[in-house]
Amino acid sequence: MILGCSGRVHVSNQSSLPAPPVISGDVAAPSAEADVPPPQTSTGVINTVMYQLQTPFGANSRDDAFWKLVDEDVVDVPTGRMLNYNGLRAGRARVADWPRFLTILEKESALKISENRMMASSAIGDVPLRVSDVLPEELLFIYDDHGLTMRSFSDCQNELSLAFQWAPRKPQTVRVTICPVVEAWRTRFDYSLNDDPRPTKYLRRENYYDLHFSADIAPGEFLVVGTSPATQDPNRIGSRFLTRDGPNQRYEELLILVGQPIPMNRIRTHTTKPATHPAQASPGKRGT
Repeated sequence: MILGCSGRVHVSNQSSLPAPPVISGDVAAPSAEADVPPPQTSTGVINTVMYQLQTPFGANSRDDAFWKLVDEDVVDVPTGRMLNYNGLRAGRARVADWPRFLTILEKESALKISENRMMASSAIGDVPLRVSDVLPEELLFIYDDHGLTMRSFSDCQNELSLAFQWAPRKPQTVRVTICPVVEAWRTRFDYSLNDDPRPTKYLRRENYYDLHFSADIAPGEFLVVGTSPATQDPNRIGSRFLTRDGPNQRYEELLILVGQPIPMNRIRTHTTKPATHPAQASPGKRGT
């Protein structure tokens, strides 16, 4: 399940033993003599936490100090190039380096906007992560194996579909697959000889699996998904899914996927209250 979303994920409750942490820094490295992972590792429930952070546009995507700590070889070179063309950037990092990441995120004025806890069984269903409100219309340019494709939608909503499974022959290693999805309302007319057809609306999921975004995350690591400089184009997938237009500036998002909660005390949390209160200003005094 995922907080705030309908259940599309099947959670296995057949095993009474607690499942081991998935992407955690306090899990010892697996023994080299263990040819077969423990039964609970291959069949237990996968527990993860997804943090959504927000920074001013360009603060993180163009910060070399942050991305030097990230191993972007989490995907092969063609996939990494395709992600960058689409305005996305991904890599894995070590939980032990989290204090260094935290210091950089503070300098970038990062803000935590959500924290989602996910539970899933291996290779069963998907976890939808909503990344936009309902949009009256949308135009997308997608780079895939066939080149550039343009798609338009109306009455749609963007989400990231996350699928989890245990990586083969890698004990305690989870394989994460992320796919951008557009849920769009379509109109259908059923014609008949007797009367005029009435329009019928139905919801359709448009999947873009051509991005090939799949990564193996071992114990002591976490996954980082951000935006690339290609988000200068507002119609790229990264622009539509991981950037926002605020009242006075543009923002970009950073996703962090980890097996156990990590300390976020130094990161400010999003609040609906305004940062300033004009009513508290002294009457008659105005700034110059």
